[in-house]
Amino acid sequence: MAKKVNVQKVSDSAPMGVKILSVLAYLGAAFTVLFGVMMMAGSALFGGFLRMMPGYSAMAGLGAGIFIVMGLVMIAGGILDYFIGKGLWDGKNWARILLLVFAVLGVLGSITSFNLVNLVISGVIIWYLGFNKEAIAYFK
Repeated sequence: MAKKVNVQKVSDSAPMGVKILSVLAYLGAAFTVLFGVMMMAGSALFGGFLRMMPGYSAMAGLGAGIFIVMGLVMIAGGILDYFIGKGLWDGKNWARILLLVFAVLGVLGSITSFNLVNLVISGVIIWYLGFNKEAIAYFK
């Protein structure tokens, strides 16, 4: 008889910081998908406004199309956020690495735009997921 081994990590053993980052990823996913759907729904309204403006009526379709594409991109980003949150909760190392990559990009963007709040948040995420021994051990 083969012995059954459960390899899935128990979320109760996850460090509190990982749980917080996971929940924040879930919340970000929900809001990003919501705003993406709202952009797609608002595309007709935006196109209607352009149709009413003299000289811009020919661009109504293009404007509405841009809103639809932006909404689809936001929905895709929300889906990615959901999977990152799930990966963090389950202790998947790919989720930690992906969030580290996004945090490094956040630092670079913060430096170029002089956004101190985003710089601090991204820096804390990099420190926690990249250098905190408890967090790193959870993903191994």
